Amino acid sequence: MKRPVLLLFVACCLISTTMVAQQSAFVAHRQNMAVLPGEVSNLAIVDSTLYCFAADVLLQAQRTDDLIVGFWADTTYSLLADGIEYIVRHPSSGDIYFTARDKKGRSFLFRCDSTLRKVHRVKMGGRFFWNKGMTVEHPTFSPDGSLLIFSSLDGATSLGGYDLWYATYDGHHWSRPHNLSGHINTEGDEVTPYIYRDYLLFASNARPESTGFFSIYATNLVDSGSANGNYQRIGDAAVQRLPSPFNCDDDNDYDMVVDSRTGSGYWISHRNPDEGDSQIFSFSGGLDGVLLWGRVVDPYDHPLADVQVVARQAGRVICSTTSDDEGFYNLYLQANQYYELAYQLEQYFVAYEAINTTKPRDEYLIAEEQRNVRLDHLPLGKRIYFDDLFGPDADVTLSAYGKQQLQSLVQFLSDNPNFTLSLYLSNDLTNNPRFNALLTDQRLLSLRNYLSRQLPPTVIIRIHNSCKGESTCTGASGLSRLAVIIDKE
Repeated sequence: MKRPVLLLFVACCLISTTMVAQQSAFVAHRQNMAVLPGEVSNLAIVDSTLYCFAADVLLQAQRTDDLIVGFWADTTYSLLADGIEYIVRHPSSGDIYFTARDKKGRSFLFRCDSTLRKVHRVKMGGRFFWNKGMTVEHPTFSPDGSLLIFSSLDGATSLGGYDLWYATYDGHHWSRPHNLSGHINTEGDEVTPYIYRDYLLFASNARPESTGFFSIYATNLVDSGSANGNYQRIGDAAVQRLPSPFNCDDDNDYDMVVDSRTGSGYWISHRNPDEGDSQIFSFSGGLDGVLLWGRVVDPYDHPLADVQVVARQAGRVICSTTSDDEGFYNLYLQANQYYELAYQLEQYFVAYEAINTTKPRDEYLIAEEQRNVRLDHLPLGKRIYFDDLFGPDADVTLSAYGKQQLQSLVQFLSDNPNFTLSLYLSNDLTNNPRFNALLTDQRLLSLRNYLSRQLPPTVIIRIHNSCKGESTCTGASGLSRLAVIIDKE
């Protein structure tokens, strides 16, 4: 596979990085890199340390929490052999396995013990190369160490381009490699395999769901019908294309790795072409989760863009996103958790929902749940009428019924606190216009005091007595009417 170039700049073997988005569980963010000549490939994690291969150098990432803050040239594993491209620790023996190329460009698999003193080339099926020209790239082990999966390019036996292969370990020897079949492999390229728990992550550019670019996929390696959970259906389980934000539709995503100790993960993406050929993206909180997605519309079913969707736990913001031009949003959440959701857009009521995320016992790594939401709004700049807000006779206090009527207004301005509220009140209780005007003044003061206590201090409240100089307050109709106008200053 010809890998795209991620340009970095080396100074004293340190590559500086900065963070451009806030860290939040399950929110993917780009790790900003300075520029370094050469190809970047083969993300790997060994003992919670992130490695990559760039400009013919094995680099070790320096991280603060889940964020990359720098890369150093590795001085431990790079001494084992020239041109080490990928390293992984065997989960049972603790041995280090790595790949390195010979002068002909063939990638061999090597093993060394925990002392890092003795290096051996690995045989499979009793041979170093079971087929002339076949190589080993990006090896990965199952959690119990009994299964090895790798990518290899072999025109004689592959389905097309790079294929994924596997071998099993009997405690002493690795078996002859087997192709992962046409259910996984395609006529295109399947590369960068990585085993996360019981799932195989890999990238492909020719699956039925493909848009012509590399996307990251997941498939379950464990036979769920087996009492012991053995790896008995390798290549037979359903294959899931990981949803956004892990894949985009118009460029390459590949080479995903996950730190099982911390739940943080990384992959390479090309989704920001103006900022370089490729970038490292990261996420935190683990990969097992629920993709919450849906569409936000207005009362007339028109899509609403830029709606902020916020997920909270115990009042703390966990993650957030915004809807696109078509009103669609997606939010990646932990499974089996309780979240309080808020959908908010200026000039609209905030929609609140509670959700208990569940992950079904199925073959897919990431579950999906759809929530469509309609946001209501009050008309701006137009009069909204409320009748009979006060008690009987000349009572100046808001009645319980009146407070109930104003609740939607209070809620709207609490959600949108940067508006001006203009109150136009008229009371036609008697045929005495002076009495009606005085009563209106008292009720306006009472109304303003009540709303001031209910609303954020940023809401400007203006009151207007519609009975002063108006002929409508002389008929003794008994009508009390409030006209409200909400608008910008």
